[in-house]
Amino acid sequence: MSPIKTKYATMATSLLCAFALWNCGSETHETNAVINNSEHASVALRLQYSTPPLLDSLVLDCYGADTLHYVHPADSALFNMDLFPSDNWSFKAKIYANGALMQMGELTTKLEAGSTENISIQMHPIVGFVLVEVPTGLKNESGIVGGTMTLTSKSDRYEIPMEESTGKIYFKSGMLKLGVEYDVQISLLDSTGKAIYSLSDKFLLTEDSPVPDLTLNALRSKVALGIKTAEERHVEITLSLRSGFRKPQADNLLITEYFAAPAKDSAQYEFVEIYNGTIDTLLLDDCVLGITSSNTLKRYNLTTSEILPGEVMVLGDATSEKTPAEYVNTDGWSDMTNSKGSIILQCDGITLDSLYYANATDSLHTNVVPALGSSKYNQSGQLNIDRWKVRSDSSAWCLTVPTPGELNFCN
Repeated sequence: MSPIKTKYATMATSLLCAFALWNCGSETHETNAVINNSEHASVALRLQYSTPPLLDSLVLDCYGADTLHYVHPADSALFNMDLFPSDNWSFKAKIYANGALMQMGELTTKLEAGSTENISIQMHPIVGFVLVEVPTGLKNESGIVGGTMTLTSKSDRYEIPMEESTGKIYFKSGMLKLGVEYDVQISLLDSTGKAIYSLSDKFLLTEDSPVPDLTLNALRSKVALGIKTAEERHVEITLSLRSGFRKPQADNLLITEYFAAPAKDSAQYEFVEIYNGTIDTLLLDDCVLGITSSNTLKRYNLTTSEILPGEVMVLGDATSEKTPAEYVNTDGWSDMTNSKGSIILQCDGITLDSLYYANATDSLHTNVVPALGSSKYNQSGQLNIDRWKVRSDSSAWCLTVPTPGELNFCN
């Protein structure tokens, strides 16, 4: 969940239709590979699709001189194939998301021995679903304890209960028909059953329509609602949302990931990840990051002035050419120590969060965050965000493949 990146967006609700229309988004994955073999046909298969929320897997079935079945995870869109020649190869591709078949595409072509083919399959949606996420902050400062979302068309009505996750609540529909107009109503309640806020609108699911984009921006008592695909709109605020700009306090900003041991001679880079666990925009003007380098704790200023509610920010070394531009949020640092060290986040001289990572305990540190040994690489320490209240306990952390900018649950 990424909040709207504007200075005045302090709380955002994103409504996404995950029917993944092939022309409704700018993010398109392509597969491309070439294999040289004089007795076979080398195929570079390219699926053209926009990424739906809750993407599960990509499936490709090939029928011709042989029958082949490929299943790729959501993060792998590359199909390498070395196929026998045939006058009639048929390729059928499927995309699964939210536990169901979402998109399909197919084509038939001739493959000759020794040839190199570049093939594109245009994917098309067949059903859809609606996902609404509302950031609540780690402490649920808005007091949301219940809610419902209702979707109504001329022939169907769906009542979807609220679900909770760390730092957010959400509504997730089942499969929906395309070419249908839906009325949507959402109501969020406090502990007394009183509506904190409610809204109603409508949207049309079609193959060539844009993804409905519902945004609720709250700045103290000012509220703006925008829906790109609907002309009529209505919002009713029955209780002021607690949000605004302020300096961070304890338990507001968390250190959620650190990567101290990138592989040598690779494109990997050191970073520390922080998370705004509130529904407020937190000001970072007087914040510094302390990290252990050459067994000495050194402090570096943050160069970003604010972090939006629910945002995950990556702090990287500004002096390293390997650090992506969007992750350069400090004035640079020396190399972090691999096997043990400290990380401290301070604002206005107050420590907001800190950790000590090591591959073993010692007389001064009886409970440490796990770390790699000095000769090991490629894994970062990541906080199980569900266990943020006991993050000083080593069991709340895990070592796994780095995921900068994404919260982890250590499943």
